Amino acid sequence: MGVLEDLRSAMAEAKVDAVVIPTNDPHFCEMPPEHFARREFVTGFTGSAGTAVVTTEEALLWTDARYFLQADKELSDQWKLVKDRTPGVPGIHEWLRDNLREGDKVGVDPTLFAIAASERIKSCIQPKNIELVFLSDNLVDKTWTSGRPPLSADPLRIHPMKYAGLKVEDKLSKISESIVAKQATDLLVSKLDDIAWILNLRGSDVPNTPLFVSYLIIRDDATATLFCDQTRITAEVSELLTSSNVSVSAYEDTFPHVSSRVSQGGRFWLDPGSTSVAAFEASSVDGSAPLKAETPIELMKAKKTEVEMAAMKSAYLKDGVNWAKFLCWLEKTLAKGEKPTEVEVSQQLETIRSELEGYIGPSFETIAAAGENGAVIHYRPVPESTSPVTLDNSFLCDAGCQFQEGTTDITRTVHFGEPTSWQKECFTRVLQGHIAIDSSIFPPGTTGHAIDAFARRHLWNHGLDYKHGTGHGVGASLCVHEGPMGISSRTNPVALDKGMVLSNEPGYYEAGAFGIRIESVIAVRESKVGDGSFLEFEQLTFVPIDKKLVDVSVMSPAECDWLDDYHALIDEKVSPLLNGEPLEWLRLATAPIDRSGLATRCDKKTWPLQDSRQRRSVH
Repeated sequence: MGVLEDLRSAMAEAKVDAVVIPTNDPHFCEMPPEHFARREFVTGFTGSAGTAVVTTEEALLWTDARYFLQADKELSDQWKLVKDRTPGVPGIHEWLRDNLREGDKVGVDPTLFAIAASERIKSCIQPKNIELVFLSDNLVDKTWTSGRPPLSADPLRIHPMKYAGLKVEDKLSKISESIVAKQATDLLVSKLDDIAWILNLRGSDVPNTPLFVSYLIIRDDATATLFCDQTRITAEVSELLTSSNVSVSAYEDTFPHVSSRVSQGGRFWLDPGSTSVAAFEASSVDGSAPLKAETPIELMKAKKTEVEMAAMKSAYLKDGVNWAKFLCWLEKTLAKGEKPTEVEVSQQLETIRSELEGYIGPSFETIAAAGENGAVIHYRPVPESTSPVTLDNSFLCDAGCQFQEGTTDITRTVHFGEPTSWQKECFTRVLQGHIAIDSSIFPPGTTGHAIDAFARRHLWNHGLDYKHGTGHGVGASLCVHEGPMGISSRTNPVALDKGMVLSNEPGYYEAGAFGIRIESVIAVRESKVGDGSFLEFEQLTFVPIDKKLVDVSVMSPAECDWLDDYHALIDEKVSPLLNGEPLEWLRLATAPIDRSGLATRCDKKTWPLQDSRQRRSVH
């Protein structure tokens, strides 16, 4: 029998008519540990976002626009792709309501659904008398009986104070003040990056992300208990935890401990967006009602300390060296007539960066996309279908590193041959949006949603757009995608604030032709404009932008100044760390742009909002 047949057999045994299989693990990681990759196992789809629904007769996968092309390639004909968040397409809840019969039952694993998500499903399907059933056993686990990767048993490691900046006990003390203010006794932390950040610990359980499977309970007296595989606690880690008033218990004891605390009069605080239904049930014994509210942890983590910020700057400088060596190698390789495959290019990039001090590994799987593959937003090259990188096509590379100091994420689109005029125009429109975000100055309280249109305006003026966010948060030696803030067309109430680190990555993608994305990472800092109460962005990324793809005829003088200034900054920062051919390459790549053909009049469709450098000179 196949996977779907086995799953439907398990559904019949559990007496459910449909089962919802999210990407989620019990801790809601963006990229779950391979042990929890149930949705990928069932569907064959490897993208990081998607939810499967299997009924007795149908099998459907919902995913967003980043993965439409990838899902088309990876799903078998047993599956139907549902293009989520597109006009006229029902969401999962609506589809269940409209396609199941009255009295049907929908099975879910309560450890994989956040409280808020389960409540949304219930409110949609209950009016039709469709029941949401919390299963005691995961039905996919009944079919995934061989070849399932085990959980990591590697020891945990300490994230040193010289990179962390805050002691564990100081973080616990601050959080405990919030617990008291909320009139709770305990806070259950489920998100692995929150736990790693609070405890100044790192692991290796999640692909490309230094996290470890665990729960953390923080009490109102600033003590805490870590629930994890205790065999992974080294003597050094044990000493850190003990000195910080953190005890250690077995991972499987988490929910029994929660119920026991509640039975003794405790009241738990749960974040409904990142805590499972199973945790909610464990904290609701004896008629107790847990507090359901967002916690301050994610926002605390997002606002980097001065020590964390300095460490991240060091990481991005190292990555600037890496990219200079890599792009120098690629250009010279193509100039010799060689045509390396995308896989070979990715391997060379890994070879170069593995030589850097403090390098731990990639922060995500490298996107190395030649030509039309660049239009697949989260493309991953595989040996059996990899394309060559040549002088005749553009090349999009999105890559990041995990250094001891911090996490990096950079995308550059290059063309080492002769790009078409259309490619150059599209690239330049994307670059103008990138510059508009980087140059933004804004008052406190401004959200990323409020400035997202700056990145899209130059594309919109010509009927173009991109179907992904403009920026996501980036962690400090943690997740490459970090909340709660972002820059997106989707509403997000979290304001940008000093110390936040985000990506700036507008793009344009033309299916069957090429893809363009320019991604740098920026940090929010105080601006000297006006009375000093405004905020602006500081550039952390030091990788040249391909001048061959720039059409200066549609750029303003201020935009050209921005590009020259940025390249001069790269030369200043990175050149002292290079020698030989990479240094020669960088000097050429960062030389001033040829301004012949530069726009000489103010065209409302090309001119930037204002010369940010002039604004910043006003005190």
